Amino acid sequence: IAEVNYGGRVTDDKDVRLISAVLKGYFAPPMLVPGFRFAGLEAYYPPAEGTLDQTRDYLKSLPMDEDPRVFGLHPNALITAQFNQAKKFLDTVVSVQPRIASGGGGKSSEEIVAGMAEGFLKTIPDAAKQKNAHPDTYRKTPGGGIVSVGVFHGQEYTRFVKMISVTKASLKMLGKAITGTVLMSGDLEGMFNAFLVQKVPGNWEKVAYPCLKPLNSWVNDFIARIDFMMSWLLKGPPTSFWISSFFFPQGFMTASLQVHARKTKIPIDTLEFFSSVTQIRTSEEVTALPEDGTNVHGLYLMGCGWDVPGSVLRESHKDILFELMPVIWLEPVDATVCKDRITERNLYQCPIYKTSERKGTLSTTGHSTNFVKYFPLNQPGMDVAHWISRGVAMLCMLDE
Repeated sequence: IAEVNYGGRVTDDKDVRLISAVLKGYFAPPMLVPGFRFAGLEAYYPPAEGTLDQTRDYLKSLPMDEDPRVFGLHPNALITAQFNQAKKFLDTVVSVQPRIASGGGGKSSEEIVAGMAEGFLKTIPDAAKQKNAHPDTYRKTPGGGIVSVGVFHGQEYTRFVKMISVTKASLKMLGKAITGTVLMSGDLEGMFNAFLVQKVPGNWEKVAYPCLKPLNSWVNDFIARIDFMMSWLLKGPPTSFWISSFFFPQGFMTASLQVHARKTKIPIDTLEFFSSVTQIRTSEEVTALPEDGTNVHGLYLMGCGWDVPGSVLRESHKDILFELMPVIWLEPVDATVCKDRITERNLYQCPIYKTSERKGTLSTTGHSTNFVKYFPLNQPGMDVAHWISRGVAMLCMLDE
């Protein structure tokens, strides 16, 4: 029914499976049994056949605020909805606040922004030179080329070098504009106003990765990414890769598959990564690289929790919206083997997104600007529609 009714309008594969999963809870034989309640909630049930007025009375009796469980969501989803509403309201309030400081002993807007710019300029490190790279970072292949993962690092590192250059240059110009040394251009005025409301300036967003964090958190996250990329450059490949730190995580996985394909002489188009969540909670505990594949970390699970000892999905704890996943081993296997494992073990195909918006557009590479990939995860023998309705996904970063 979902595919027939919505097939012409809903074309995204993730939306299609969500609609089918949600309707599964409504179009089911148990609803014809007397006393049936949707999601076990007393207020939600199929009304008995009756007059129009009786139907209207039933509709009036429904709660004003819908219980998220009736849509298959966890009660924690209400917290997320309320948080988003509050954030939108506060953003609107802040946007109409006057920018001129009132009288008193507080700092002026110019002093606040100048202090922030100076602080950021000091904390954002300069990029290390690629000529100082560790021998293993850009290791040569027998054919004389650079190993695929090294090529990927070089491409990513170039993007970070550009980001550092743009942010530092604009921070210096903003400081000069505030003191009146140079003219306050449109971009600099946009930076000034963005700093006052803890927003990332538009001229930074143009050269940056998708991120919804407020300004101070964005800068801290940016510095952490630079540190990871420079550590990889100067100390060689790590035992576990912070997959969330990349502009293009899909490129990293393709490069890692290519390394395995060249090592085993297997065509890369027949290979696929199968994700296995380990018992290792942090990347610091990873002592060695796996014989095949690669380790990744830094993903957050939303919509449910993860039972580490049992290596299986579980329901979220109350008021816990996100959980940091343990280190995940990406095992290169034949694509048909990967597909068979998912079917035989009834695994949940968990989508990975860069940000909590969980939406994006197709880039020039043919990839989504937000969706990364599906990782199959163990689940306790339930219908996978349960986890789809829960909206279970993994995020590369949080919004805070």
